[in-house]
Amino acid sequence: MFHFAVIILGLFNLQTALSDPSDVGLSPIQMIENHGYVGETHQIITDDGYILTYYRIPHGINDDGTTQKPAALLVHGVTASSADFVAMGPDRSLAYILADAGYDVWLANTRGTAFSRNHTTLDPDVDTEEFYNFSWHETGYYDLPKAIDYILELKGDDSLHYVGHSQGTTAFFVLASTRPEYNQKIKLASLMAGAAIVKHYPNILIQELCKYIDRVALLLNRYKIYEYPLVKEMRDFVSTTCADPSSNEICDYIYNMKFSGDGFRVEEEFLPVIYTNNPSNTGMKQYVHFAQQVRDGGFRYFDYGTEANLELYGSESPPDYDLSKISAPVAFYYAINDGLITVEDEQKLMSMVPNVVHDYLISYDLFKHGDFLYANDVVELVYKELINVMMTY
Repeated sequence: MFHFAVIILGLFNLQTALSDPSDVGLSPIQMIENHGYVGETHQIITDDGYILTYYRIPHGINDDGTTQKPAALLVHGVTASSADFVAMGPDRSLAYILADAGYDVWLANTRGTAFSRNHTTLDPDVDTEEFYNFSWHETGYYDLPKAIDYILELKGDDSLHYVGHSQGTTAFFVLASTRPEYNQKIKLASLMAGAAIVKHYPNILIQELCKYIDRVALLLNRYKIYEYPLVKEMRDFVSTTCADPSSNEICDYIYNMKFSGDGFRVEEEFLPVIYTNNPSNTGMKQYVHFAQQVRDGGFRYFDYGTEANLELYGSESPPDYDLSKISAPVAFYYAINDGLITVEDEQKLMSMVPNVVHDYLISYDLFKHGDFLYANDVVELVYKELINVMMTY
């Protein structure tokens, strides 16, 4: 969770001595092309009118693209975007590694993020309340089915690989439980930091705050805070600050604060690239929905209050997502030092998912939530294992 304190910290150093200029300031598709890969941009329109921008790397750097390849759909977390899968360059970013391993890689940008902040009838700057009236439920229920169908129809295939991180895993659980017919379209779901059961959220202060999430939601509505505020300003401040080598200690602190863990495991020169696109735009309702899960200890539909729940669900409380309907094979990758997802909650989640085919606890005890994307040893600790398992499906 990205904190407003980042803005204050960013004010201390605003020098602009950029370190590695190669990917700084670039969008994901620009990064892809900057490294010599073929990149494509696709727009997908959901049934409720959101215009999603997906990027594609159809083949590896040394491949002529003439042979059919299995598709791999990569889905990011909250306040993130497809940039997280390419920000570390060809040697470290999962999108490039999968492309070079023989996959047709598709990078999601979920609704409301910087690259999918568009709609057929709504203007997010004018119709902000209506535009951002969604949580991760809609990502799983509307976005993913439309994207999967689009990819499979274009390729003439019947199934693909799904790879998610954090909220990207949450959306998968929604998809596979509410639209179970899509399970047969998933070869394997590879889930990093699976986020569904968050009863034992490690931060005690956040736990306490979540008890009052209904009041917080009322305040957000009262002050018309529907979109996560000041994300562009955060990106500008932090990417500029972290480009100055004298600000390394500040940037280390910002990174650890954002990804809720101890131990800095990303080279400082990569931070301006990361913060070019992270945090991304997102709706506050997604945070409210997560906070409800912390408060209630389950994995439930959005809680609209007793009266609205009765009208919408036929019960005073929202129903649980029926994870028993998930039949696609699922591989879990998780870490002891993840400051958002505890091992206890992850193991509880795995016990609720019927077809768990791989249970992989990261061997390094200080590995944390953001390390699945950025750590200097993520290839050895996670990606080699993840790809080896993918290749068996």
